[in-house]
Amino acid sequence: MTTQLNQPTLYDFLRTAGVRRLKPESFYGLALALGGGEVSMEELAEMYAMLANGGVLHRLRVDTADSRDEGVRLLSPEASFLTLDVLRRNPRPDDDGMVPARTRWPVAWKTGTSWGFRDAWSAGIAGPYVLVVWVGNFDGRGNPAFIGVDAAAPLFFRIADALNLARADDAPPASVPPAGVARIAVCTGSGDLPNADCPHTVDTWYIPGKSPIRVSQLHRTVAIDTQTGSAVCPPYPAATRFEVFEFWTSDMLELFRKAGMPRRAPPSLPDCAAGADGDAPRISSPLRNVSYALRRSSPDPMMLEASVAGDVRRLFWFDGRAFIGARAVSDGAMPWRPDTNGVHLIRVVDDRGRSAERDVDVQFTP
Repeated sequence: MTTQLNQPTLYDFLRTAGVRRLKPESFYGLALALGGGEVSMEELAEMYAMLANGGVLHRLRVDTADSRDEGVRLLSPEASFLTLDVLRRNPRPDDDGMVPARTRWPVAWKTGTSWGFRDAWSAGIAGPYVLVVWVGNFDGRGNPAFIGVDAAAPLFFRIADALNLARADDAPPASVPPAGVARIAVCTGSGDLPNADCPHTVDTWYIPGKSPIRVSQLHRTVAIDTQTGSAVCPPYPAATRFEVFEFWTSDMLELFRKAGMPRRAPPSLPDCAAGADGDAPRISSPLRNVSYALRRSSPDPMMLEASVAGDVRRLFWFDGRAFIGARAVSDGAMPWRPDTNGVHLIRVVDDRGRSAERDVDVQFTP
């Protein structure tokens, strides 16, 4: 995903955020996303405070008498909310399933370990406060004990809990979802939109029209001949069972193996896909070769609609790579309000993974 960031790139974003010790952009490559750039505690605190301020960055004040700057917006309120929601789900290092009274404050936090174990970090937002903890040697010597989750995180939570007790009357800011986010069910195994074979889902936040996501292809129902143990095509033998398998890519299988979590290999599949393209959705709205004129002042959306095969229960609509929303076939057309002029690549994917797409020209009028 880092390679897809542009205007600004991740490097440009960090420079705008005031990170001053960066080497030239060509020095880092993709390693910058993994923490390859150096930041100070003050810079890190400013960026976490930026998340708490809905994406607006303010410079730190060392004296309460100093005036507060106007700030600069680096992230949208929606992106800030989604980031904090993920960080709040990070379990404490001493989490035993209980929620003691001292931890009533929500905590959005993360750890970091420098290359060569030179220092350990833990940073986050505890209630109404931003807290950054650094553990290391001032001369930069490494130490194998300098691991963020082991060295810095316990100290981080001791301070956070002490703040919670000492300032019990300080109310944490309410975590209110911005109007521009929505909830969607995703497949637990892949984090993508669930196809018809996904066995478990979990609700998560997304930004309609902006969040890139796809329909999961991880799970697939396979017909197994119980006599031979092989996958078979229709017409099925009398002794056939249907089983859902996970189809991970080879690189992911290798990562699971190295982590000591090998996955069960699915059976070799016969070629049962012949003629499947004929069952793909057919977009009926918007129409081909039509330019749509929309009034900016009108709240009325465009309607996206497709005809589908009889085995389809749910459709997923996209504007390019950005997810518009999901709709049960029985619920009819999907409302869509584009936010830019020009040609949009509208794509629909059914819960069997079959898709169709169409270019739509949209022009706004006053």
